[in-house]
Amino acid sequence: MTKRFWIAAAFVLLITFVGAPANAQTYLTPHIGVAFEGPVDGSKLTYGGDLAFTGGGPLGFSVDFGYTKDFFGEPAPGGNNNLTTLMGNLMFITPGKARFYGSAGAGLLKTRVQDAEGFLDVSSNDWGMNAGAGVYIVGSSRLGFRGDVRYFRRLTDPEPDGEFDLDFGSLSFWRASGGLVIRF
Repeated sequence: MTKRFWIAAAFVLLITFVGAPANAQTYLTPHIGVAFEGPVDGSKLTYGGDLAFTGGGPLGFSVDFGYTKDFFGEPAPGGNNNLTTLMGNLMFITPGKARFYGSAGAGLLKTRVQDAEGFLDVSSNDWGMNAGAGVYIVGSSRLGFRGDVRYFRRLTDPEPDGEFDLDFGSLSFWRASGGLVIRF
């Protein structure tokens, strides 16, 4: 079996068997923001959502989804390009009503570029990583706000030789987002 399989299996077991403390909280955050730097010309509207699980201690876990239309620039009429991210993150989070956090993780970084005639249609599913920081502001109610700044980078296999090697790819960008928090 490959190293990828064993890494994925260990990750699933870790998530499955780590019990949540009694004061655990779940935060659902639909967010909107901008992607900037890297191949982005100026800044592009991006939107998505985040589901975070936190406990009484400093550790938490989140799943973050993001979508950016026209990520690589304005396409020719009838063309299309976009970027989709889906990342699992480990969080280090402070207690209190304003919960500051740092977050890092890895997952899917999918790009697609298509011209109007359908002659060019390039889609790529790659590993990606992200790291960032932000704050949850939730009072005594179930609603609040989250602000987040995050760096994304593609991970590549520098030598596709059947071995599991990772290196930083050339695609990287920043995303700043904010959204309404629903606490469960």
